[in-house]
Amino acid sequence: MIPLAPLLTQIKENLEQLSEVLLRERTALATATPDDILQLASEKKTLLDNIDAANAKRQSMLIKFGILDAKNPSDEDFFKWLDKQPNLDEVKGLVSECNGLLDRCKRENNTNAQILATLQKRNKEMFEMLQGHNRKNKVYTSSGGTRPISSKHTLGRA
Repeated sequence: MIPLAPLLTQIKENLEQLSEVLLRERTALATATPDDILQLASEKKTLLDNIDAANAKRQSMLIKFGILDAKNPSDEDFFKWLDKQPNLDEVKGLVSECNGLLDRCKRENNTNAQILATLQKRNKEMFEMLQGHNRKNKVYTSSGGTRPISSKHTLGRA
């Protein structure tokens, strides 16, 4: 019998931890705590590396036992094989849980990415405004054209 359950349990635990880190990251983004954000990014990288390593080990194990093609390993082939196995209910349950956790982590990560993009855009606009380089703020010239507001009129010079 192929020892898939321990690997899938490890992947599941890492995905659960990743979900917790992503929720903490959202809180850190809301409070704009740079040190916390960097620490959480490091934790995410470690967890993702662990998941990748366990998944690579699972894939090589499945190739070794002839379940996956060595030249073109496919998760689809694994799922087809797994569906045909009557005595691997625990493994089937773990795979299902891992897939659900993976989807949740993807949603949480995408939400955090959107928050981060919004914060970056806002910070860039505020920085440009302070420098007087905001390309959106233009004045009309006597000839009817437009030009950026002079940097002589920035908040930083007040």
